[in-house]
Amino acid sequence: MAARRISDIIDEIRREVRRLLADLEMDLELRRPMWDYETRSLEPLFTIKETEDEIIVTFDLPMVDKNNIRINATEEMLEVNARLREEIRIEGLRCVEEGTSFTCFRKVLRLPTKVDPTKARARFRAGILEIRLPKKVKKYRVEIE
Repeated sequence: MAARRISDIIDEIRREVRRLLADLEMDLELRRPMWDYETRSLEPLFTIKETEDEIIVTFDLPMVDKNNIRINATEEMLEVNARLREEIRIEGLRCVEEGTSFTCFRKVLRLPTKVDPTKARARFRAGILEIRLPKKVKKYRVEIE
């Protein structure tokens, strides 16, 4: 068995720590309510997929028109706001005596790795918003002559 370089071992430990922190963050995220009374917003269902070159975030945004979606991105964060075509009224949440109504979807995500927001692309079809964010290049392989 070939000896492993210390830098490879450290990189592997860093990846594992990042994965564990992401799992912990997701666990804490699942314990929060999926609505905010103050902003009258609902949290959309979403998925995050990471490939070698990009982060792909998909949101489920029913009852939303393309022109009512606002996306803001930085190297580390993604924010989506989408106004609903009509208010959604919910009764009996046990937290509110007479029910409440919601007017939009809103979600702010911390991305798993830095991205280049200036090259992000978004597509909205049939109530599904897909955002593709290219990863920032961290290192280059240098060829030896």
